[in-house]
Amino acid sequence: MYKHNDFNKEFLLQPVLKIDKELQSQFIKHVSLIDNDLIEYYKKLDFENPVFYELTCETLPIGYVKTFTQNKYRILTEIFIVQNFRELGLGTFALNSIRIEVKKENMPLRTVTLPSDRIAKNFYEASGITARLLLMEEKRDKPRFRS
Repeated sequence: MYKHNDFNKEFLLQPVLKIDKELQSQFIKHVSLIDNDLIEYYKKLDFENPVFYELTCETLPIGYVKTFTQNKYRILTEIFIVQNFRELGLGTFALNSIRIEVKKENMPLRTVTLPSDRIAKNFYEASGITARLLLMEEKRDKPRFRS
């Protein structure tokens, strides 16, 4: 469990067995605005042995992190903070907490994000994570950017 105190509130990031369905639904809805076809493909991927973390403010679930292990890497596939709690440093708190976990496991951390998701891309790059591999496909008619 990881704790963060700010704004006279206590924030906790702790492992859970399942992600809150409402939070995951909000994440999928949010990223589906970028590229619904790609998100439908993503939802069908079978990640083995996922590890979930829930972020709470006091007892209110406000976000989550989803990771899994593959080929000696810890892969962070989802990090989500509800709208009212964004831009408060909680995404950075969650990411840094996951970094501590993977360091204990002596595993490198990788992340997955859409190349057109500029918010996620900028967040990861500001946190010292850079692209090493790009999965390319033919250009689509619909632009894929979230605002």
